[in-house]
Amino acid sequence: MNNRILTFLKVFTGLVLLNQAIPAHAAIKCKDKDGNWHFGDTLPPECAQEGYQELNEQGMVVDETEAAKTDEEIAEAKRLAVIEAEKKRIEEDAARKDQILLDTFTNVDDINMVRDGKLSALETSITLAEKRNEKLQSEMDKLIEQAAAAEREGKAPPEHLEKDIQKLKRQIDNNNAFIAEKRQEQEAVKTEAEQDVARFKELKGIE
Repeated sequence: MNNRILTFLKVFTGLVLLNQAIPAHAAIKCKDKDGNWHFGDTLPPECAQEGYQELNEQGMVVDETEAAKTDEEIAEAKRLAVIEAEKKRIEEDAARKDQILLDTFTNVDDINMVRDGKLSALETSITLAEKRNEKLQSEMDKLIEQAAAAEREGKAPPEHLEKDIQKLKRQIDNNNAFIAEKRQEQEAVKTEAEQDVARFKELKGIE
């Protein structure tokens, strides 16, 4: 048997096997949940949730649809999408902050100068609040002494006196809370400046 006949037989056998595996008229190829293959012009119901392939006239795959996702898979995909979106947001925020840092400052001294200005403004607010407290405390001490004098005389302190004392006390407490808040802001300004200096040096390649 010469080579031409052998080649013909191989091609013919291949075509026969292909036709046995995939009918010529088949347009859909799918596998059911039990692992059985199905072929046909329409999608069999048993394959509806398992995914399928679309074939051309030569039996070649031209398109493929994935199997329907379970509720658990859908939930997991959403969870991962949220994580990825948050990661992207953080990266974009960091890049934006880097650009602002480079656009705003030309050297480390500029960063420290801005820091000192913020600290000074906060310190001024704290000083004013402390002076207000000194005045309020002085007024409250006088009222307390008046109330004590009335008690020493065996009299009940006037009602308005107690109300005024409590009012002054609330104002002092509010000022103390304001002062504590401004002290925290000062620490935050220092921390931010330290981070900005470190990042600025990193971006500029400064040792």
